[in-house]
Amino acid sequence: LRGEKIVELKTPFTYEQQVEQLRNHGMEIVNIYKARTLLTKINYYRFSGYALQYRKAPEDSDYMDGTTFDRVYKVYQFDAELRSVLRKYIEIVEIYFRAQISYGFSMAKCLAPPHDQHYDENNFYRKKEFNEVLSNLERDKNYYKDSLIVKHHKSKYNSKMPLWVMVELLSFSDISKLFGCMYNSEQNKIADKIGISASTLENHLHCLSVLRNKCAHAARLYNTKFYPPVKFNPQFLRTNPEVKNTSLFAYILVLLKRLPDKESKDRLINEILSLVDKFHKDVELARIGFPSNYVDLIKKQVY
Repeated sequence: LRGEKIVELKTPFTYEQQVEQLRNHGMEIVNIYKARTLLTKINYYRFSGYALQYRKAPEDSDYMDGTTFDRVYKVYQFDAELRSVLRKYIEIVEIYFRAQISYGFSMAKCLAPPHDQHYDENNFYRKKEFNEVLSNLERDKNYYKDSLIVKHHKSKYNSKMPLWVMVELLSFSDISKLFGCMYNSEQNKIADKIGISASTLENHLHCLSVLRNKCAHAARLYNTKFYPPVKFNPQFLRTNPEVKNTSLFAYILVLLKRLPDKESKDRLINEILSLVDKFHKDVELARIGFPSNYVDLIKKQVY
């Protein structure tokens, strides 16, 4: 625009220049060929995010003495493997809550003909958000327009779907939002069956949708704060003040709490503990909010 100051962005670096840039900032790189090869597979900006804790100061680009490329790469590997573990169990929770939410609302509102009350905004408290979910559904139906589900309901039901079909097309974020749109009467019926309050379930669904999206898009979990803060009961907060509700550890506790069976919880705990043991020399567990008694706290979610 006329009169607007032009701000130049940083000059793009070749892979060789990226390696040199890291070395100029004080990172020790023994095997330059290995470092270059890894940077062809991992974006420089992504990789440097795992080195943030090694900076001399938050506003300083130089690294502390002894910071090595290999150590940063180990942290990166830990993060990648942890995302892979969490994704498997988030999927279990996601499928479970698609079933719980669709069943609970359908039994409460959709028994009378024409059984399409889940399309009526008057059956939802937050009407604006509900209409956003419907809008996203239309987008998703267009994306899956060649699927048998969409074709069948388009030809036979004028594109309307029962809620238990609709939830299979919605993203987990929209599933979370759909629950948040409901009146307390429907929320409470769903939450009571699970054994928690509706407000806590709404918060946990939101948290899990955030964690799911981060894992699905390969976002960094390590040394990251999470929002929204997890809603724990007051007694837990009083007895465990070291647990920060914006930490990855808090989000992992939510995942454990919301898994529907003991077997899944046991498997997740074993995989997390095994991963921590594998990388214990390379990662700082405090960077993901793990307190010193993390083993006991994790196991309490099962026993």
